[in-house]
Order: sequence, then C-alpha cells, then structure tokens
Amino acid sequence: MTVAASAHSKRSRCIFCGQDSSASTSVEHIIPESLGNTDHILPRGVVCDPCNNYFARKVEGPLLSSVHFKNLRARQLVPNKGGAVPPMIGVYPAAGIGVQLLQSESDGLSVAPLLERENRHFVETMQRRPSGRLLFAIESLVDQRLLARFLGKVGLEVIAQRALEAGLGLQEIVDHRQLDLLRGFVRRGSGPSDWPVHQRRIYDEEETFKEPNGYSFQVLHEFQMFYVSSELYVVVCIFGTEFAMNMGGPSVESYKAWLASNEGRSPLY
Repeated sequence: MTVAASAHSKRSRCIFCGQDSSASTSVEHIIPESLGNTDHILPRGVVCDPCNNYFARKVEGPLLSSVHFKNLRARQLVPNKGGAVPPMIGVYPAAGIGVQLLQSESDGLSVAPLLERENRHFVETMQRRPSGRLLFAIESLVDQRLLARFLGKVGLEVIAQRALEAGLGLQEIVDHRQLDLLRGFVRRGSGPSDWPVHQRRIYDEEETFKEPNGYSFQVLHEFQMFYVSSELYVVVCIFGTEFAMNMGGPSVESYKAWLASNEGRSPLY
C-alpha cells in the first residue's frame, strides 16, 4: 500500500470520518498524554472533535485503564493528564480481594481494596494475619482487538504527521480508499474480528540509554512507519515492548518473515 498526499489540499476534513473539521478545536496526541507524550501532536482539524472524543472514550481510555497499562504507568511513575500517577492493581490472596497500591508525594505508599465495600474485610484480614503477600502483575493480557484499533489510530495519524512535516496536504489521505478498511476498524470497530498485532520485548522497560555527551535517558515511547514487501506497517514501542501492525490488512506474516531474515532486529533501529 502506497500513500501520498497532495500539496494543494487543505486540512479541512477529518482523516478518520472525512467530515468537515474546520471548526474543530481539539489537537490530537498521536500517543496519549497519559503515556508521557507532549511532543507528537497533530494540529486542530486533522482529527475532528467527535473522533477525538470517541478515541478518548472508546479506545485509548479503556486500553490505558487495563491492568497491564495501568500497572506499567504506575511502575514507571507516568502521570495522567491531571498529574496523578495511577494506582497499581493487584490482589490480596489472604482476603481474596483486589487491591490497589497508591503512590503520592505527601502520603508515600498506601494499600487499599479496589472496592470500598471490602474495606472492613480487608482490615480484619490484615489484623488476623501478622504477615502476608500482595501480588501485582508485571505482564497481563490486553484486549488484542482494542490494542489493534489503538495501533491503527496511531498509524493513520503518523501518516498525517509525515505528510504535514513534508509540507503536503491531507486530502489524498482522507480520500484514499485503501485506508477505508482500517479507518472503519479504528473508528467504528467494523471489519475483521481479528486484526493481529506482532508483540515482543526488545529492551527492558527500565533500560536507560546514553548520548555521546554522557547524558542518560529512558525511552517512554517511539514509533516508525515501515514497508515490508509493499505492505505498510506501523511499529510502536512503549517502554521496551514493540508492537507491529499491518496497515493494509489483518496479517503480520510478512513482518515475521522480515524479522527472520534480519536477525530479529527492530526496524526502529
């Protein structure tokens, strides 16, 4: 799949729904703010307000509220838009209840049951037992369809970002029929019931990297568009976990073949 953009088009229609977006007021974060993104932002009108709100409620919100991403953000102290670090979700086996590990600058660490109605049972169980364990998941299952819809959203927005950086318009992207299957899948949840995502860890989530001047830094997220056998992939890495998705259709076989023939190296590097 090849995507180009016309230099004579205007940013007046949403890249997802195709509707007039000239009056929209929202900017669009390619990677959510709650994953630490303050740099990769599309200007007003690229994504209309209704689509922007839909993704926040139906795609990004549920994904970031999953145990996997909530615990990842808690471990790495990544705050939400309001500046609060989410609690880490776990279980207290002795009481058979879910718990949350809360972190704040004023109170430090504290533990509470997930459900307020279990407060009494939680306290009574802790009083009866001089010791016990709290279990918190490092890796947990993520809804794969929701993850694919999120990656498809990121991919379409990266295409728009690349076009704008090149000084091009977005009209051809909006009207590109080869993107309609992905657009429907991302925006309405239509299309294939299964759109596979290739997932693997390429470095530890705590990994730090050094610049030539000796400055050390941690990578929260990074992304790239990548062609494999004429198929366009979006490749996103979040705290060392790489996700790859075929923008043209529900298959990652060409990506697996590319990895096998390139010693497993990531196209991000």
